[in-house]
Amino acid sequence: MTLYPPPSFQDGLTPSLLYATRQTVSSQKVHRSIHRHDGIVELLFVYQGEGTYIVDGYSYSIRPGDLLLYNQGDLHEVSSASEHEIGTFCFGISGLSLNGLTPGQMTTPENGFVRPAGARHAEIHALCKLIYEHMEQNTAHAHEIANRLLPALVLLSLDFPADERSGQQQADLILSNRIRQYIAVHFAEPLTLAGLGSLLHVSPYYLAHVFKRITGFSPIQYMIRCRIGEAQNLLITTDYSAAQIAAMVGYNGAGHFNAIFTKTVGLPPIRYRREYLARMQGRRGQ
Repeated sequence: MTLYPPPSFQDGLTPSLLYATRQTVSSQKVHRSIHRHDGIVELLFVYQGEGTYIVDGYSYSIRPGDLLLYNQGDLHEVSSASEHEIGTFCFGISGLSLNGLTPGQMTTPENGFVRPAGARHAEIHALCKLIYEHMEQNTAHAHEIANRLLPALVLLSLDFPADERSGQQQADLILSNRIRQYIAVHFAEPLTLAGLGSLLHVSPYYLAHVFKRITGFSPIQYMIRCRIGEAQNLLITTDYSAAQIAAMVGYNGAGHFNAIFTKTVGLPPIRYRREYLARMQGRRGQ
């Protein structure tokens, strides 16, 4: 058996906590499309509920006790298996540099994006709750305590081994991941199956067939999800108008954008912004 050194911070420099949020299972599910955060690593802990976690093209079924790892810039999505949200704590982290990994990287696909806490479920839950409650106090002293607790949570999370869900990926899944990555970067541009096939050196028919079989979406449907995911980010982190955001994510008209956003998310764009900020008490978040 190969022994790996325990995770540690490069040069002893610890990361900083940007935000902490908690989703409760009493909340009605609002679907949030696949999105990513540049410059931010995220760590989630599932304390209640079940669903699906998709990150960088890898798909996991998730359950209570799971820790979900997001590398900086990774596409990711958590969706509930029920009509209500999954109970999670979410921590946005900056300045993470781990020995053996590039800055902003928590893990590799080979080492798994999901780490089950197992018998230490209650311990991790208590630590997450403590960090979240200190961040909620919104004082400099409480935030300092939360930032002192954060390194322990990060290192503990990385110390848990991945389980059977992090199995070896097959060639078709690698192709699907490449399609995802390209669309994620170029979703605001006009995309065609012929163009994607030429780029990835496969026939458009085979590309669409593999992608649909693995993801459940056509490449064009996935492009729409990426556009709407970025629109959600812009709605909750900026004051841009719906028309401005429509143009930024690749739509020529606000009316078309509003219709697609409402169909995908279940709420019109401006109402989505208003309800999100009301839940966050006006704070801009993840």
